[in-house]
Amino acid sequence: MRCAQTPTAGALRRGVAVAQPHPLATTSATVNAPCRARNAAAAQSPAVLMRHSSRGGAGAAVALEGAARRCIAARAARDGEPDYRVRKILPIFPLGVVALPAAVVPLMIFEARYRVLFNTLLAGMPDIEEGLVQEDSDWCGTKRFGMCYVDQEGRMAAIGTTLEITDFDNVPDGRLLVNNKGCEKFKVLRVVKEKPVLVCEVETVPEEDEHADGIASLAKEVAQLLRDTIKLNVKMQSLDVEEERLSPKELDSLGPKELSYWVASFFQDVKLLQQNLLEEDSTLKRLKKEKDILAETVKYYSAAAALKGAFSSDTEGGGGGTGGGDDPTKKKNSGKDAASDA
Repeated sequence: MRCAQTPTAGALRRGVAVAQPHPLATTSATVNAPCRARNAAAAQSPAVLMRHSSRGGAGAAVALEGAARRCIAARAARDGEPDYRVRKILPIFPLGVVALPAAVVPLMIFEARYRVLFNTLLAGMPDIEEGLVQEDSDWCGTKRFGMCYVDQEGRMAAIGTTLEITDFDNVPDGRLLVNNKGCEKFKVLRVVKEKPVLVCEVETVPEEDEHADGIASLAKEVAQLLRDTIKLNVKMQSLDVEEERLSPKELDSLGPKELSYWVASFFQDVKLLQQNLLEEDSTLKRLKKEKDILAETVKYYSAAAALKGAFSSDTEGGGGGTGGGDDPTKKKNSGKDAASDA
């Protein structure tokens, strides 16, 4: 398994490097320019952010959302609806990466404590380092852990994603390359312990409107806008890309909720926007936000492609210069000069 390594400073401090999750590495650039203007709005994230120190851990300064939890419980009791939230204990990675349900998050593990954790998570699989497995661990062999986004100021988001290891590969120098798939969204309730790795009690966060009227047609619109965005980006950069990569299979196979998260994984360079989309508790609202962003992106790249085409036509036609065209004699002489200089 080969991964393009793109570690962040925070990830390196924790012994974890993050590899690009998308097979079309240039895809994330397709939404960058229009989305940067939304960064300020995305910063007004609805979830409470918790202070995380890479030196001292996340424990003492964690702000729990007790009032919000009480409101949810009160609403469920008032409406007579069952609460489908599930609580569990998970090891947590506080990284400068937004992991999303349905998306792929490759990681490269090299620090000793994380090698112990991941070999423990992979217990029972062939080719692991048996001597690093902690058999008495609660998550021995579960292959599941959580990830929460940490911003540049060291604040950890209260909303994260459970990841499941799908495959792994050992590197001769001791590193471990791990592919992970996003499973479900959770909210951090409390810190259980900080060392050797952060462990938290979390609660899954369900969505109520994934089968709402009109959501299927909206999901199709968003899928088509992403296809258009990818194709425009490939055209702009004159890339040679296989046809099947221009229309990823996920755009047809995923349901509205999973698709909304998977599309959000393409906004890699605008982390606060990704976190905002993760925290959105409505599939319908998330898809509407993505439709607006992608529609704006398609307009931007369509205009840029048209402009590029106009300049190309001018150049090919011999226009744009004061002399009306290139002098073939000058080209030949310049070639001779270059040869003599060499």
